Amino acid sequence: MTPAAVDDYTASGFQRMTPPDPARWRALCLGALALFLVLSAGAALGTLPGDLAVRALVRAHLGSEAGPLFHGVNLGGTWLVLLPATALLFALSPHARRRWWLWCAVLVIAPNIENGWKVLVGRARPVGLAFGFPSGHATAAAAYVVTALYLLGRTPLGRGGRVAVGAVVVVVLGVGVGAARLALDAHWVSDVVGGWALGTACAAGAAWWDASREASASAGAAPTAAERLERRTAD
Repeated sequence: MTPAAVDDYTASGFQRMTPPDPARWRALCLGALALFLVLSAGAALGTLPGDLAVRALVRAHLGSEAGPLFHGVNLGGTWLVLLPATALLFALSPHARRRWWLWCAVLVIAPNIENGWKVLVGRARPVGLAFGFPSGHATAAAAYVVTALYLLGRTPLGRGGRVAVGAVVVVVLGVGVGAARLALDAHWVSDVVGGWALGTACAAGAAWWDASREASASAGAAPTAAERLERRTAD
């Protein structure tokens, strides 16, 4: 075994985590923000292409009433699910606990932006006169999903565990909540996609900031034992 391989593991036996790449999270944040702004401009003018067709398709398959499954999954976009899910995330990730204020701010600020944006855009839902763009449930769920995906990479879980947990989070809280909003006829599909984009932009922005701090700290950190040995060998 080479010295470099030894240094890839902590004293507890967990594989050492590589600092995240800030550029990836910057790209995700800016891309999601651009998508959100484009959808907002279109939603301010009325329904977007695909809104009526998707609603007709959903209604044709589900009828006038959605089943109890969708009512249950719909709770994934509320604090009844997101609050304990956040507590679980903090329990799994020491890194999440270290900057708990940042992740809590994301999960609070994103829904508040959504509330104000609804009034700014002023587009009604499929049923009723209440404003619907962007979807609050989709915004909150997406903010949590992206935050969780980032922080799962900063946990001592193995790669298989991170992939399994991340897949459940994406399917249930990401796709599931959005599908539930459509099944309940609470939103147009563009409301849901807009919520996903807004929540993603907020959470990815926080991840971008955090990853940049991690990268700066790593660049200024002292060389590892393996690196010192390699340098002495080279000399």
